[in-house]
Amino acid sequence: GFGINRCKQLGGETRAPTTAGAALLRQTIEGKVVQIACGREHSAILVEKNDGTRKVVMCGGNAYGQLGFEPHRPSETPELQTSALRDLSALSDVLAPAEVPVKIQCGLDHTAILTSAGRVFAMGWGADGQLGAGAGSTADHAAPVQVVGVDGKQRIVDISSTTDFTLALTEDSTLYYWGNAEYGQCMTGEKIDRVLSAMRVPFSQGKAASIAAGGSHALVLDSCGRVHVCGYGALGLGPDTISVLHPAAIKGIEGVTFIAASTDRCLAIDDERRVYSWGLGNTAGRLGNGTVSENAFAPQQLDVDPELVDPQL
Repeated sequence: GFGINRCKQLGGETRAPTTAGAALLRQTIEGKVVQIACGREHSAILVEKNDGTRKVVMCGGNAYGQLGFEPHRPSETPELQTSALRDLSALSDVLAPAEVPVKIQCGLDHTAILTSAGRVFAMGWGADGQLGAGAGSTADHAAPVQVVGVDGKQRIVDISSTTDFTLALTEDSTLYYWGNAEYGQCMTGEKIDRVLSAMRVPFSQGKAASIAAGGSHALVLDSCGRVHVCGYGALGLGPDTISVLHPAAIKGIEGVTFIAASTDRCLAIDDERRVYSWGLGNTAGRLGNGTVSENAFAPQQLDVDPELVDPQL
């Protein structure tokens, strides 16, 4: 890994960051790395072991229990609030026989885990309902707790989280939402301080095929390749529309097959493997559009050779 490392989020015992021109920090994990997710100061790694079973490995900051073990509070030794690579052993306590993790997501200070049984577990910061633990539950949890509110007959097949809320998609294309919704990104037509358990989203703009959770906005890709956005920010709807409370279709991109979102930025790839980005915070060229300062309020095609784009995305 590379970058900031003050909480050991790069996996090793050292806290030294990587710098320009320096070698990457390399860590050894037994098995095949299936997926990596990164939060504000913690990382999660999904690993398929040599025997075919799976595990989750955690590292980084643990002030809220987002690594899956009880944190030591600031009044105690600060060193014990972080960890190098360690297995999430507590996950085995909540999984059924033959149930395995299939996807991991990191919010700012929480972790969400989707399993092969279509269940979602979360741990870490819960003040805004990030854990979906139910009505009245805003406590932090240092071990995985199951998200509640999903119809027991529905199996979740995808989750997305990057900040303080999570989107979930079921096998019959039903959308669910939990966590912070103060910008109206929950797609219900209203701004809600926090959603404490999974809430069904009445998406009527088409059949939902993929999801991407940003910071103050949410993206939904429908089965026809159209991208819909809801919330606040540079939404892709032009400079005059920075807030919508119902999903709105983004013009100028069609045949989309992949979407992604972060705190203030969005990315889309179409069926010709053309890449588009839009959003705020373009310091140092984060949007990849050839500038280092201008925000993009509508999708801009990037100068990326389609042959370099993974066709599996």
